[in-house]
Parts: sequence; structure tokens; C-alpha cells
Amino acid sequence: MTRIATTPTIRTRAHLKVVTDPEADTALTGPKVLYVLKRFPRLSETFVLREVLELERAGVQVLVDGLLEPEEGPTHQELDSLQAAVRYLPGRPKWHWWAVWSAHLRVALRHPVRWTRLAVDSRRRGLGRRFRQAGMVADRIQRERVDHVHAHFATAAAEVATLAAVLTGVPCSVTAHAKDIHHRDNRAMLATRLAPCHTVVTVSQANVDHLQRVLRPGTRVRLVRNGVRSGPRADPGRSDVVLCIARLVPKKGIDVLLHAAVQLRATYPALRVEIIGAGPLAGELTELRDRLGLGDVVELRGAVTSDEVAASIARTRVVTLPCRIDADGDRDGMPTVLVEALSRGVPVVATDVPGVAELVQHRRTGLLVAPDDPTALAGALAELLGDADLARRLGRTGHDLVASSYNPDGATRRLLDIFGDRRDAGSRR
Repeated sequence: MTRIATTPTIRTRAHLKVVTDPEADTALTGPKVLYVLKRFPRLSETFVLREVLELERAGVQVLVDGLLEPEEGPTHQELDSLQAAVRYLPGRPKWHWWAVWSAHLRVALRHPVRWTRLAVDSRRRGLGRRFRQAGMVADRIQRERVDHVHAHFATAAAEVATLAAVLTGVPCSVTAHAKDIHHRDNRAMLATRLAPCHTVVTVSQANVDHLQRVLRPGTRVRLVRNGVRSGPRADPGRSDVVLCIARLVPKKGIDVLLHAAVQLRATYPALRVEIIGAGPLAGELTELRDRLGLGDVVELRGAVTSDEVAASIARTRVVTLPCRIDADGDRDGMPTVLVEALSRGVPVVATDVPGVAELVQHRRTGLLVAPDDPTALAGALAELLGDADLARRLGRTGHDLVASSYNPDGATRRLLDIFGDRRDAGSRR
């Protein structure tokens, strides 16, 4: 059951149970880890929720501080199993608010020199808002005796988490994914943002190589792939559905899929293409679908829950993700949806962008094509639509790869090693 730690700045959500004592009624005995997240829960970030649930199964007591309230709309059913005490910080905290100045006062009284130095440095760097949030996080670290701070995405959450960790002297780690390290708006700030980290975690070897090139020498970078539990294996040979699950943003290449569908329709008149996901390009992609005459072929379903995603994967022939590197440098790190598809024995057609080929091994677990090539994408999809045995064979091999290399138990063990490594922390406490 999800529990929300209440403070005067928090507004609660109907689907989350509210308790006044975040430490009450818990049997968790492992280390206490505070997650700092920009928004939690978020429908498109199932991997964060599942990671926390796996840690709780391993005995870790997890707390969550969210910088923004949850999105409106459907939520994943797994949220009902969450034990973490979740708190929402004010998005734009003011110094005269009691919850803000009282938290900072408690932190400053314990670490006056450190607090003063960071206050001056944060103001100089234009991070006053993040510093005010970090003081509230640091106060929670002190009050609830947190052992480690972890953030997902090397942007706002990382800034708050690292400031709070330095204020209190606890070790901090950040999981970096894709836009947060590749987009041009983030690249220039990456080394400074992640400098205070005890460890930087990322989801693909391609990302590891990139981070080791751009971060300061000596920064520890560790690979922890998004773990997915293998479900009942589907039979992709019984379907003619092409499924794409993605946020509707430029880097996902959904427009390429629509143009490929035009070419496929002539050969496969019964073709159905389902696109699951929401995003800023929803209207533009709907217009493109209609302009291409694909209204009876392509269904744009919007955002759905993880249960609906699993059901859709189970009844599809192939999952495709024609991602690209967009004009701002943004790209996918390791799309969890591809791991989920292979975990059910469904083959994948994807583009050969850095990181994806670590999972989608050409003609072994799926098919790879060049980005922004609708004809190549249509050809690869046609090959699987026309050969049920090939779809089954690639799906079986993909299922075995996920079971061995993307097992959540292994990912949890690696995170526990990071959370339990206290090198360099003692001198800061």
C-alpha cells in the first residue's frame, strides 16, 4: 500500500493512501534509500516504479520525494504494492514559507559552514529554487536517518539530490538515461551536475562509454540495465498486428512508421498498426495518419496502463520502435518497451542507434534497420509478417536473452552494491 508522508506543502492524490507516520507499519529492514524524482508516479516511467518495488522486495526501505505532483489519468496497478512513503515538495518554494525555512534551519544548525557555502554557490549558479528544495530533502535525510540518496535523470532531480547529499554528507547516485545526457540543452551542464555523485548509473554500455568521455576523470560510472521479469511467452506467429509503444516525440520516429505502413498495406490488406503512447506530437501524427489514408489501419491509442501494454504485447506479431537521433541530439538510451516485448517472446524491429543493438541483435532477437528509412522499416516488418516461424524463433532467442541479461534480480543486486558502498561518504557526514 502506498503511503504519503504529509507536510503542510503537500496535496494528496485520490489513488494513494495518506498516513501521518511514514515509518509506521513497515517490515523493511534493509538500508534506507531516498529517491528524488521529478514526477512520481509517471505512466511512461514504469521502470522507476518497478525498480523501487524490486528494492522493497530485497528489504530496502525506500522513501520518495517528488518535485512535481503525479500526472492526471490512469495509473499502473503495481502502485498498489508500493510501501514507500511518498512526499511532494513545493514546485517553487519561498523562503518565508514555514516548511522551507524551518527545514533549512535544522540543516544549517547541524552543518553551518557547509550550508553557507552551498547557499552562496547555488545562488551564484542560478540554483536558488533547487537549493530551497534540497534543504527540505536534506532535512528529511537527517530526520529519517537516510543512508543513501538516489535520483533518476541527470536534470532537476539530480540537482536537488546532489545538493541534499552534500548538505548532509550521505552518498548520492544518479541514474542517467537518454535526453538528460544527450540533448544539447543538457550536455554542457552534465559534468557539473554529476560531479558530486558517489556513482553515476546508466542503462546501456553505449551510455557508459559516452559518460566516461564527458564526465570528470575519476567519476564512477556503472551499468545497471532496466530489469524486466519474463512473463508467459506469447505466440507472435498467430497475429498480424504491428505494435509501437512510445512517447509521441520526434526521437521515437513514429512518422517513419506511418510512412512504412503505407507501403505494407498493399501487401497485407488485413494489417493493423497500434501505437500506444501520448506526447506533444499526438495531433500532428493523427493528421499525418489521416492524410496518408491510414485511418482504418493505424490506431493511436494514447497512454495506457502497464497491464494494457502487457496484453497488447501478448497479441502482436512484432513490436517496432523506429527511433532516431533528433535535431537536438536527443536519442533513446535503452528503451524498456523493447525489453518488455522480448521478455514475452515477441520479436522486435528497431533502428540501429547507439545502445539498441545491445538488445536487438540483428537476426538473433530481432531485425535492425537504419533510422529515417521507411522502406527499410517496411521491409523488415514485412519479413516478420510473412514468416511466422521466423517471428517465433527471434522471439524465443530474445526471451532467453532478457531472462539472462535483463533479470531484475541482477539489477537489484547491482543497485544494492552501489547503495551499500560508502566510500568517500564518511568524511562528508
